Amino acid sequence: MDFRTGFTSDKLPLVTVCMSSYNYAKYIEAALNSLLAQTYPFIELIIIDDCSSDHSVSIINKWVLRNTVKCNFIVHKKNKGITRTLNGMVRLSSGKYVVLFASDDIMLPACIENQVKVLESCGEEYGMCYSIAATMDEENNFTGYYNEGQPHYEGDVLEYFVHGWLGFVTPATMVKRSVYSITGLYDERLLIEDYDFWLRLFTYFKAKFCDYPGIIYRRKKESAVFDEWWKNNNERYYNDRIYSNAGALTFIKGQKKLKKHLSNKINQYLKALEANRSPYVPRLLIYLIKRGYFRIPLKVLFSGFLRQRRKSLNS
Repeated sequence: MDFRTGFTSDKLPLVTVCMSSYNYAKYIEAALNSLLAQTYPFIELIIIDDCSSDHSVSIINKWVLRNTVKCNFIVHKKNKGITRTLNGMVRLSSGKYVVLFASDDIMLPACIENQVKVLESCGEEYGMCYSIAATMDEENNFTGYYNEGQPHYEGDVLEYFVHGWLGFVTPATMVKRSVYSITGLYDERLLIEDYDFWLRLFTYFKAKFCDYPGIIYRRKKESAVFDEWWKNNNERYYNDRIYSNAGALTFIKGQKKLKKHLSNKINQYLKALEANRSPYVPRLLIYLIKRGYFRIPLKVLFSGFLRQRRKSLNS
C-alpha cells in the first residue's frame, strides 16, 4: 500500500523506502517531503529513529499527522547503531525493491520511478542500480556531483569496487530485496554497513548504472557515525575493514589477484593497528586464525598474542 494514498497494485512492484533517523532534526522534514513528491505511486515507507537526542521524533510525528501518511514509524529507546537499525527495517520491508534513504538527503522526484524502470528491464543477474548524486553543503548550497568525472561502471563491478574505482552513495541506490537471501543482512559487528554489504552483493550480482541525478547528497563537516569511525588513529575503520575483507576471502571464488589485494589490505590494517598497540589486535588475530587466515605478519602475531596472554594473567 502506498504510504501517501493507500494505492495498491497487482501490476506495479512495491518499493520500500527505509529511512534511518538519528539527530538530523535540522534536515529531516525536507528529506521526508522529498519522498512525498516522488512520482512513483506505489511506495511503502518505514522510518526508525535510533534514539535521537534532538527533536527528530517530534518532527516526524507532526509530519505524519499533517500529511496523513500511513507509514511504519518505530522509535528505539536505546541507540542500536546503523547496522542493527537497517536490519530491522529490511526485515519489516514488503517491497520487491528496497531503498535505504538518509534523513539528511533529498530524493529527486523521479528517482524511484526511473530506478524501477531500470531494474524491471534487467535480468535476474542484476541485484542493484545506482544513480548520480548531486551534492550540497549544510546550508543547502549546491557543491557539484559526487565523484564527478569518475567513470560509472556497470555489470560485474566487484574489482572496480574493491579498488575504489566505483564511486556511489548508498542513498542513491535501489536493491532487489531478494538479494538479501543470498548476501545476508548487514554485519552488526560493524559501525558502518555499506562497504561490507556491497562486497557481498557485487560478488553474486551485477550492478546497473542510472545515468541521471537521483538524489542530492548532503556533505557535512561533522557526522556522529563517521567521527566515531575515524577517531583513535582510524582504529575502528581498520578493524571493520579487516572483518569485511576476511569475510570476502571466503566467498569470492577464483580471482586470485583480487583476493591477494584483499589479503594485502588486511595485513596493512593489522600493521597499523599493531603500531598503535590497539586493543582490537588480539581479537582480530583469533578471528582470522579461526577462519583459516595464516598470512599474518609474525611481529603482529607474536605481539598480539603476548598482549592477550598478559591481559589474561592480570585478569
